[in-house]
Amino acid sequence: AYKRIGYLAASQTFTKDTDVILLCTQLFSKEFRDSNPYEMGLAINCLSNICNEDLAKSLLKDVTVMLTSSRPYIRKKAVLVLYKMFLQFPQGLRLAFDQLK
Repeated sequence: AYKRIGYLAASQTFTKDTDVILLCTQLFSKEFRDSNPYEMGLAINCLSNICNEDLAKSLLKDVTVMLTSSRPYIRKKAVLVLYKMFLQFPQGLRLAFDQLK
């Protein structure tokens, strides 16, 4: 319940220029390896709302790994956040193209 509130607060208050976003990279990376798909979904949703170029560069590999998840919920969320990441970091499309096939 606390993670849900925290991610909602981050989504509402952080902007693309907020300095704290750079500290969130490790948190997102850890959450993407979580076993609970709904907590992973919360993290993906938050990332889609606050994504900037630095986060997109750092987390692109983690998100593309989620495309091979056995859970359709995670795959769907990963595709949606990749769209937001590619808007911020267009060169990432070339880097992730092989995983998108």
